[in-house]
Amino acid sequence: MMQHCNIFEVWEDYKSSLLGYVKKRIDDPDDAKDILQEVLLKSYQYCSNGKEVIYLKSWLYKITQNAILDYYKKTNNKRITDFDIKEEIEEQSLIGEASDYVKVLLRLIPDKYAKPLYMSDIEGVDQKLIAKQLQLSLPNTKSRIQRARVKLKDKFLECCIVGFNESGEMDSFDIKPECTLLKIEKTKIEKQIAPNS
Repeated sequence: MMQHCNIFEVWEDYKSSLLGYVKKRIDDPDDAKDILQEVLLKSYQYCSNGKEVIYLKSWLYKITQNAILDYYKKTNNKRITDFDIKEEIEEQSLIGEASDYVKVLLRLIPDKYAKPLYMSDIEGVDQKLIAKQLQLSLPNTKSRIQRARVKLKDKFLECCIVGFNESGEMDSFDIKPECTLLKIEKTKIEKQIAPNS
C-alpha cells in the first residue's frame, strides 16, 4: 500500500487533526503550532526526494509523536513522565493505517469502554471533562480509556492479519474474511478514495 509522498496534496486533510493531537499533549498553543510546522518541514524534506510512504496517516502521526518527544527532551518538561509517548508510538504503529477502521472496531467493544476512548482519542475531549460528562471519577475515566485501548488492540488483532518488518513495526495488514463490519468499512473507504486515485 505505497502512497506517493506529495505532502502538500495531503497536508490540508491532516493538519487540523494533527494540531488537535499536539494540543492535547502540549500546553502552550504557540509551541503546539511550532511543532506542527516542524512536522510539515520534516515530512516535506522527506517527500521532496520523490519518496513513497507505506501508510501515510500513521507515518505523519509518528513524525508528530517524535516531534513531541523531542520537545519534551529540549524543554526538560517533567510531563513526559505522565505521558508515556514511547508506548503510544508503539500503539500507533501497530494500528497503523487501520486507524480508518477504529470507529468500526469501537462498536465491537463494550460501550462503557468505547465511549470514553472515542471522546478522548477521536474527539480530543479533555479527560477531566469526559469524567464530568460520564459522571465518573478521573482515575476511573483514565482506567477505562487505558482498558479500551487494550481491548481495541485485541479486536484489531482478532479481525486483521498483521505483518511486521524487521524493526517490529507493522508494515501490512489485511482484514480477515469473518470480520464483516471491517470488510464493509473497507469497501466504503475504497469507494471514497477511488475517484482521486
